Amino acid sequence: MGATRESADVRVFLGIAFGLPWILWVVEQVTGVRILYFAAMLSVAVATWMAARYVWRPERIAEATSLVPVRPSRRTIGYCLLAFVLFLVMSALAVGLNAVTGIYPVDLGGFSALRDAYGPETAGQTGVPWDLIGQALVANLVQFVIILPLAFCEEWGWRGYLLNRLRDRMGTWPALVLIGVICGVWHLPFFAGPGFSLSGDALLSLLPFTVFCVFFGMVLGWLRLAAGSIWPAVVGHAVNNTVVFGFVQVVVADKAAEPRIDGWLTGLSGWQGWLIMLVPVVVLAVRSRTSRQSPPNPSAGMTPAR
Repeated sequence: MGATRESADVRVFLGIAFGLPWILWVVEQVTGVRILYFAAMLSVAVATWMAARYVWRPERIAEATSLVPVRPSRRTIGYCLLAFVLFLVMSALAVGLNAVTGIYPVDLGGFSALRDAYGPETAGQTGVPWDLIGQALVANLVQFVIILPLAFCEEWGWRGYLLNRLRDRMGTWPALVLIGVICGVWHLPFFAGPGFSLSGDALLSLLPFTVFCVFFGMVLGWLRLAAGSIWPAVVGHAVNNTVVFGFVQVVVADKAAEPRIDGWLTGLSGWQGWLIMLVPVVVLAVRSRTSRQSPPNPSAGMTPAR
C-alpha cells in the first residue's frame, strides 16, 4: 500500500506527460495547425509540476528535481559547454564513420543538400560554399536559442524529476535505460498518421529512434548526474535537436540519396552512433562515481565569521 502511494506521483506524471501530447495530436489532426512539436515538450513540464507540487510534495521542488543551482556555477557552465561540443563531435564521428563504411552517402564535393536548402541558385556548383555554411550555422544557432526553453521543459521532467524518482528505487543504470524507452514511446504521436494509424515505415523509424533515445538519454543522464544539475542535459538536448540535426541532414547529407538512409544504420540513431555515444557514457559514469567517492573538502561552503 505504501509503495502504491510512493509511486502515485510517477503515475500522475506519466499520465499527464503521455496524455497531453495525444490531445494535442487530435487538435492538430482536426485543425491542421502544427502545434504538437512545441506543445508536447511543454506538456512534460506541466506533468512535472503537477506531480511534484500536488502529489509528491517534496520540501523544495527545485532541489528535488535538480533544478538548482539556478545561478550557474563554474562546474555547471563547464558541463554545459561540454554538452554542446560533445554532441557535435559525436555526430561528426557518426556521419564520418557512416561515410567511410559506405552506409551514409555524403556530398562533400558539391554540398548539394546545403545548396538546395540555402542557395538553390548555386545548385550544381562544386567547392565548399562557406557563405552558405555560415548562413546554416547562424540559422541553427538561432533555433538552438529558441528551443532551449522547450528542451528545459523535457529535461526537467525526464532527467530532473523522473530520474531522481526512479533511481532511488531501481538504481541509476536501470532508471536511465527505462527513461530512454519511455521517451521513445512518448514520441509515438509524432509518428502516428490519421486515425491513430502507424504505417510500416513509421514503425521502422520509431524502433531505431527508441533505441537511440536510450543511448541519447544515458549521455544526457550522466551529464546531469556528473554536473549535479539538469542544465547540461538541457543544452545537450537543444543542440541535438537543432545544430546536430542541421549538420547531419542539411550540411553533409546528399539529398538525392536520402531514400537510402536507414535509421538503424545512420547518424547517432544507427548502431555506429550507439557505439560512439557509449564512450562518453562510460567516461561520465566513472567521473561521476569518482567525484562521489572523493572525500569532501571540510572548508567547502564555510563562510568566515563576522
